[in-house]
Amino acid sequence: MVGVGALVTGVAPLAGGLLLGGMAGKSGPSGPDLRAVIISELDILQRIPEDEVVRRAEFKRMIGEHVEALLVAQEKSREFKRRTRYFTEHWRDIVVFVTTLLFLVVIWYGDHHRPIWLPLLIATILMSVVTAISVVRGFLSSVRSNASDGDH
Repeated sequence: MVGVGALVTGVAPLAGGLLLGGMAGKSGPSGPDLRAVIISELDILQRIPEDEVVRRAEFKRMIGEHVEALLVAQEKSREFKRRTRYFTEHWRDIVVFVTTLLFLVVIWYGDHHRPIWLPLLIATILMSVVTAISVVRGFLSSVRSNASDGDH
């Protein structure tokens, strides 16, 4: 079973790097800025002569489609934020909990003959329980708030 402890010891930095990379990946929007597109299209629409009725109608239809796409995207964004509110508000609790569990596994596979081993194991178990309570409490409050948001 020493291999499991070595595995966890090796995986811990990778897990931290993955979390850091995930947080860094939230750099910005990946799609076109529809507001800027709509503004530029409205500017072009003003420059089209009044006597080109067909072209102006097509441009108005295209602007309407872009406005509709913007509204749909905003609604999807609100829904996504509502569903992932728990992770954005309580991500630190989750990271601390996972870290304490990894530390617990590392301690378990450490040298049992050291005098500090048992107190460190007990302290880590207590911290794991405390962080688990915090994670569960945050999750339950998020579920309750999502349920109350769905009622409206």
